[in-house]
Amino acid sequence: MLPDGVSLGRLQGPLAALATISPHFTGAVRIDGPGGTGFVLVQSGDPYAAAFESTGKDLLLGGDEAYRYLLDRPSLDYELIAYTSEETEAARRVSGETGCLIDGGGAKPAAPTEPMSTERLEHVARQPGVIAVSVFHEGFALQSLGSADFEQVAAVAEDLLRAGTRITGDMEMGDLSQMVLETPAGKLIIAPYGDLSLCILAKSDANLGLIRLSIRSMQDGTV
Repeated sequence: MLPDGVSLGRLQGPLAALATISPHFTGAVRIDGPGGTGFVLVQSGDPYAAAFESTGKDLLLGGDEAYRYLLDRPSLDYELIAYTSEETEAARRVSGETGCLIDGGGAKPAAPTEPMSTERLEHVARQPGVIAVSVFHEGFALQSLGSADFEQVAAVAEDLLRAGTRITGDMEMGDLSQMVLETPAGKLIIAPYGDLSLCILAKSDANLGLIRLSIRSMQDGTV
């Protein structure tokens, strides 16, 4: 049994957003739907244990497998439970006994195998009308150029990209190349790039054709 701790309130959203909401959190993230129950234990922002059981009990995961599964969920209902240092040690001991410890650890996902070069980001940033560009990985902004705060939207952009990929797959449209969000004030383009993702903020009158072409040349490996 995990320590009771002190409840800090309930939240809803992707697990990756916790790093932005409370980057130095220590305690338990108790998950209650949708789809099942579980927990992630965190110390100073670093997850060290996780478990998940689906509602129908047909899926039971622990450790790294549970953590990656929960990290990939687009939205979770969860409660933050703060732990003291004594409660943290007790929780870690219980997790070790039940096989729920995470081998990899780390609040941020592992670094991608091929980091984005600054020259490639600059290639996109130089396109007419581009305000800022960022590269992110599993909900965390890794590199950015220009004047925009991508930290707050990286996790949501990742969720949109995953949702778009599922939609194009269900509609048998082939692989997703780009997504565009457009308002009277500007445009936001989200695109996959290997195991990374791109997010480009542009002016409302920006030439989307040139921006799309620059993204496509990066995806094809010609720049």
